[in-house]
Amino acid sequence: MKKTWKIALIFTVCISMLLAGCSGGDSGSGEEAVQENNAPNFEPYGKYETPVEFTIGRNTNHVNNLPEGDTIENNLATRYVESRVNVRAKVAWETDDMKQKLSLSMTTGDLPDVMLVDREIFNQLVDNDLIADLTEVYEKTASEGIKEIYGSYGDFLLEQVKVDGKIMGLPMTNIGNQHQLLWVRKDWVDKVGAELPKTLDDVWNLARTFMEKDASGTGKTGGFIMDQNAMNFSPVFAVYNAFPGQWIKGADGQTVYGSVQPEMKAALADLSERYKEGLIDKQFAVRSNEEKEALVINGQVGMLFNPWWIGYTNYKESIKQTPEAEWVAVSAPVDDAGKFKTIRQDPIGGGIVVVKKDYPHPEAIMKSINLTTDFLYSLTEDAVQYKKDHPDELLTDNSRWNNDPTQIPMQVDYDDVLKRYYEDIMQAEESGDDSSIQEDRIVSLRAYQEFKEKGNDVDANTYGEYLSRIEGQREANNPNLEVIPGAFYGTTETMKLKWANLRKMEEETILKIIMGETGLDEFDKFVDTWHRTGGDEIMAEINGR
Repeated sequence: MKKTWKIALIFTVCISMLLAGCSGGDSGSGEEAVQENNAPNFEPYGKYETPVEFTIGRNTNHVNNLPEGDTIENNLATRYVESRVNVRAKVAWETDDMKQKLSLSMTTGDLPDVMLVDREIFNQLVDNDLIADLTEVYEKTASEGIKEIYGSYGDFLLEQVKVDGKIMGLPMTNIGNQHQLLWVRKDWVDKVGAELPKTLDDVWNLARTFMEKDASGTGKTGGFIMDQNAMNFSPVFAVYNAFPGQWIKGADGQTVYGSVQPEMKAALADLSERYKEGLIDKQFAVRSNEEKEALVINGQVGMLFNPWWIGYTNYKESIKQTPEAEWVAVSAPVDDAGKFKTIRQDPIGGGIVVVKKDYPHPEAIMKSINLTTDFLYSLTEDAVQYKKDHPDELLTDNSRWNNDPTQIPMQVDYDDVLKRYYEDIMQAEESGDDSSIQEDRIVSLRAYQEFKEKGNDVDANTYGEYLSRIEGQREANNPNLEVIPGAFYGTTETMKLKWANLRKMEEETILKIIMGETGLDEFDKFVDTWHRTGGDEIMAEINGR
């Protein structure tokens, strides 16, 4: 590492430059004055005179839709950043096991300049004083677009990466409203003369009616498919005010674990009864994901829980097998107060971008993120025009550009982006003017328009785009939604040692109770064991006791 006096010298030069008036506007255009030398340059879009390079450790790239000759290091997205600020990325290594690779790199001291890490590795890097304080970089170099996106989370997001008040990483974001929705075959509802469900009784009654009247017409109409850990049934648990797998605030204000609260028993009793009745797939515990998908695609299942993005899964293929299929999303079941409850997920999605402590240009990393975000979401006129000027360099399948082939495969978006996205499409469609719609949303608008014209007589990808971006996003923002803040998202010292065993015990107990392999009294035994074998230690650590 460089010696302390060298780091001090760099910042002395930086301060001198700022006092000399080298800071500028946050325009994002390609016309910024070129920086005269390669001393730190905090301008969000300030260009270096000579290239500034950083190395990055990445997950193995599986992108296969780049134009011939383009690579993960050299493509339209990376060239945009280079052309505007003269910042280049070099892949240090790729891996299928980032945690193992970074753990080894920390041991050998061979860390790349930039890393995308999970919370556990982030904490290790901080504890070993291996990464840079990015507070000044964020405050001075983050674009207005990035700051606005982060700001949509309030203080909630950046607090996750602060240590002693310092910003030690830049989080990827996990947008809001990604909770489970109830997806229902509306054509089946009409066929059996029923109505879309609201309450939990409505949900079970509709599933029962589908099966009794063989709504599929196959003689094999099935009940709900369920994930092996039952977490996709969180809306059912929430009706009972139970929140398995989540850290929540207890009545006394202390953080408690949802899976060991007494409300769980009533929810498990209900699910066990419905499983026994056959309203839940009797083979859910042993079916592969492909087998579960096949039940839906082949038209044997007409109700399932899935988030808004169902159209980007294989379920969209159902219109190939059953062209009359009409899937709709419903915020059900609601509780006695008419609320559809969910817990706010961890705001950090995909990891945290960190910079090696002795890297001389941490502000260059922020510039790369600024311009990459502009490019991905067409946030500036310059980014829009750049893509228009290079039509032959776009992705070969004309898909929406994602973060994979960028310099830093980091994705950030507004907490309420689903609402913004949906309203953007609706306004453009109602006005007949798509000139103001954000460029990356045009594909969804076109899918909506084509679906309105042709119905299910569209290809599966167009149907999936409609299903997620119109039906799913609309319902994800249902006014009856009540989002409950999570109380804790991190990892404590005891969790590192004992959490895997506690989770395994939890999942096995829930599974056995639902399937009737053991009685409800097993839940009480599980709770007692959970507290004694690490749960109480973890809660004490979380609550600072």
